[in-house]
Amino acid sequence: MIVTLRHFIRYMAALAAVAFATGAMAQPVNLTIGSFSQGSGWYVYAVNLAELLHKVLPPGSRIDAPPIAGAVGNPRMVSEGKADLAFGMALVNKWARTGTVAYTKPMTNLRALVGGWDQYYLVAIGAGSDVGPGLDKFLEKDRPHTRIVLLPRGGVGPVGAEQMLGLMNASEAALEQRGGSYEHDSFGAVKGRFASHSTDLFIHVANPGHPAITEIAHNNAVTFLQPPQSVLDQMSKLYGWQIKVMPKGSFPKQDHDMRLPGTTTTLFASTRMSDELAYTIVKTICEKTDQLRAAHKALANFDCSKGVWREEVNGLPLHPGAARYYRERGWLK
Repeated sequence: MIVTLRHFIRYMAALAAVAFATGAMAQPVNLTIGSFSQGSGWYVYAVNLAELLHKVLPPGSRIDAPPIAGAVGNPRMVSEGKADLAFGMALVNKWARTGTVAYTKPMTNLRALVGGWDQYYLVAIGAGSDVGPGLDKFLEKDRPHTRIVLLPRGGVGPVGAEQMLGLMNASEAALEQRGGSYEHDSFGAVKGRFASHSTDLFIHVANPGHPAITEIAHNNAVTFLQPPQSVLDQMSKLYGWQIKVMPKGSFPKQDHDMRLPGTTTTLFASTRMSDELAYTIVKTICEKTDQLRAAHKALANFDCSKGVWREEVNGLPLHPGAARYYRERGWLK
């Protein structure tokens, strides 16, 4: 039998089409999943996702989930090819796509895979049980010389904290003028500062059950502080934050519902990722959801059928490989 070049090309194209349709992959791949530091919810998500992908990608594939970057750093990492996919926040991804707020130029090559993983809140924790509960009262009366500690720059927590505090006349410059201070340090150092009574206020984005914040609240006298409604409205209008209710009991010693700035977690890649690989990743996530839910309390309501492909829960256009999977399931028309 004589096989012409044209027949061979058609045969290989047909094989590729079958592989894409079934999510099958033949060649090993190397993937780096961007998340955040150890002690964060995203790191837990990334490690568990890596374990799932190890089971479905071809033998010899390597999937790393280093505890690096964060919501602000991850879009840059993926856009520049330093990570293949990463966890991010819809709010920040939109900033990255448009080149606003934390970014100086648009990142047009970012593409969404799966959004709507959880709900994050910008949480303010004050030292002491007899303060607040209003964040404005805490800053003006309880701790006018506030010692603020934030995580290192690169995550959305420090950005959101500075946005919110700036709206309350407590920017770094304003606070220093009245004897307060800003510092940036690791989760471990923040926990140590609460234990040693050497900080007054910690602000960070957190999902319910966030391990570091749970530990801080469990081991120390703290108060979860409520921002004024006027500040919440400005956070939404100026920067695009949601206004969401964090249910009471999300953390130890949080005994009231709280209205807070919020955003959601999304997993994204770039146009460098093949349609086949994007399809396989999304298929794995959506068909192994129970295993991901078991990894972290915050994923209890994660469900791929609930609009995880929508741009408003991703902040980015959808990757074609991801769109193919959602169409096959009948979710995306």
